[in-house]
Amino acid sequence: MVTNMFQFGWWRCKARRGVLTHWQRWDAAYYLFITIPLSLAMPLAVVLIYIGGVGYPDSKMWRNGSWAPNTPHGVFLYLCKWLGVVTMIIGVLKATYLHRKIAAKWRALRAGKRTGVTEEDVAA
Repeated sequence: MVTNMFQFGWWRCKARRGVLTHWQRWDAAYYLFITIPLSLAMPLAVVLIYIGGVGYPDSKMWRNGSWAPNTPHGVFLYLCKWLGVVTMIIGVLKATYLHRKIAAKWRALRAGKRTGVTEEDVAA
């Protein structure tokens, strides 16, 4: 799924037209590319340690019945996972320009312009 999002972002960036700097054209692809190792490191470690038995039990990420990683490498991988979620959100927003669309819709609503959504639609 993460690699598919990177592919989507890459195609969206490639399709951008106009006079743009390298970063303006490819920023979303870079964010989504960084997401891949950050998001996949912890699940891969879980598979290798707990299913594959690599270094088990010395390399366990959870000790003493904890529900969250409480070893140094477990905490590091857990933080990487959430940093990957943040970079994924940024990358998807930049690839789809969703933040601009939401802001434009918000400005239109605040200005009282018609947006295609009626009060009856909201009440339903």
